[in-house]
Amino acid sequence: MKNSIFPFLLVFLCAFIVSGCDLGKPDNREPAERPVVAMEGQQQEEAPPQVNTPTQGEDNTVTVKAETGVGVRGQSLTPVTANSGMDIIVAPISAMFRTQQRVAFLQVDDAMNKYKAVNEQGPASHEEFMEKIITANGLKLPQLPPNQEYFYDADDGILKVKKPKGEK
Repeated sequence: MKNSIFPFLLVFLCAFIVSGCDLGKPDNREPAERPVVAMEGQQQEEAPPQVNTPTQGEDNTVTVKAETGVGVRGQSLTPVTANSGMDIIVAPISAMFRTQQRVAFLQVDDAMNKYKAVNEQGPASHEEFMEKIITANGLKLPQLPPNQEYFYDADDGILKVKKPKGEK
């Protein structure tokens, strides 16, 4: 009996190894282009796409919302092609840096919400934002690449990044 199962297991093992573990190509489409899938029994909701559209400043600068991905740490970790062997190392490290940035910006949002709850409005200037939100709460913003800086837009009530036009 043992001898009749051995060839079958050998063929199965070889087929398994040859087929590999390819899970398909990653979905490189923008989030707004990806299809929205609803779970069974749930209605599909159309969420408006959140696009970080840059606005041009008067001094050849572009401003974007400060969010995950603007920090210098992890920017050199470019997406790796499937089955390159390095994605098993790069993906977790990239995820760690992005998570650290996301946590930092969530802490800023939380501190801002608390400030607005107490004062009934947001800070009136960048200096007040840095003093009352960042310094008062002991927050540390992710380090930006050279030639980029954070600034608080009091009109929008949003922390933004100012960078030279043409920089990513």
